[in-house]
Amino acid sequence: MRKQLIKHISISILLLLTVAKVGSSFAQTVPVGFKDSLISAGWNEPTCFAWDSTGQMYVSEKAGLIWVIDTNGNKLATPLLDIHDEVGNWRDHGLGGFALDPNFRTNGYFYLYYTVDRHHIRFFGTPSYSPGNDEFFSATIARLTRYTANSATNFTTLVANSRLVLLGETKKTGVPVLFESHVGGQILFGRDNSLLLFTGDGSDFDIADSGSAPTTYFAQALTDSIIRPEENCGSYRSQLLNCLGGKILRLDPATGNGLASNPFFDSANPRSPVSRVYALGLRNPFRATMRPGTGSTDITAGNPGVMYIGDACNGATGKRYIPAMHRAKTLVGPFTKD
Repeated sequence: MRKQLIKHISISILLLLTVAKVGSSFAQTVPVGFKDSLISAGWNEPTCFAWDSTGQMYVSEKAGLIWVIDTNGNKLATPLLDIHDEVGNWRDHGLGGFALDPNFRTNGYFYLYYTVDRHHIRFFGTPSYSPGNDEFFSATIARLTRYTANSATNFTTLVANSRLVLLGETKKTGVPVLFESHVGGQILFGRDNSLLLFTGDGSDFDIADSGSAPTTYFAQALTDSIIRPEENCGSYRSQLLNCLGGKILRLDPATGNGLASNPFFDSANPRSPVSRVYALGLRNPFRATMRPGTGSTDITAGNPGVMYIGDACNGATGKRYIPAMHRAKTLVGPFTKD
């Protein structure tokens, strides 16, 4: 039965393999059939943007801010959300994933995926915590949270105390971050309204990292219980079912639990990594999108739709994980999207 489910997943995923270090040989011109349009300028490292059903725009910045642009194109003076004290904004890390709920104008929900500052994950809520302190280039986790925008202010302010951690409540339950990159970043909703989170393997991108790599923060991660000893396997975390790294996670957006229609779901432990895993074998899936009109609207069918994934990797150390995407079809090259 499990093999049948895995085969079904392979039909649902189209992997777009890209290269992490973009060389000068890549074309800088827009290909025929694509267009390059300026939507907005003056941002500080924007990472994601989305429109609600009225045309109001929401933009995330890497440091941990969410801004609102009204339907007249005006950026509001005060951010909808500012969690820069919690976000670890260094190298490839920061606030990398942002999405509005499919029913945003009804429930006000929006979702964030970000690297947590090591100082915050270790000391928040204790006398040792200081909002101005950062601990970068250290072992930490990535976290998925949900907030609620207030309908009474046209979804431009937060509902007080609406923060809900869906994944990564503690340093033991987040996506392991053991290097300066490879955290993934995309949040999507399937056609069935399941929440899809794309996570990186947390390993070194320059070497064949099979664990205990001196360039990584594996020793800190073991000491802090960010990873278990069996997770000290570098890039191979993407192959490890009982690990959140290097995966497509498919979650209930209300709770963060895995869904019963996931291929490895354990009803006794719905928040375990295996219950949340939908597909494995990814290196650094920093961007993805859904193919419109694909998948099922029935969340019990386990078919959220066809996914186009930008899995950034560095040469052969990333390519070895493509077959683990359950025999997914692969396309190699630089891709852009209108």
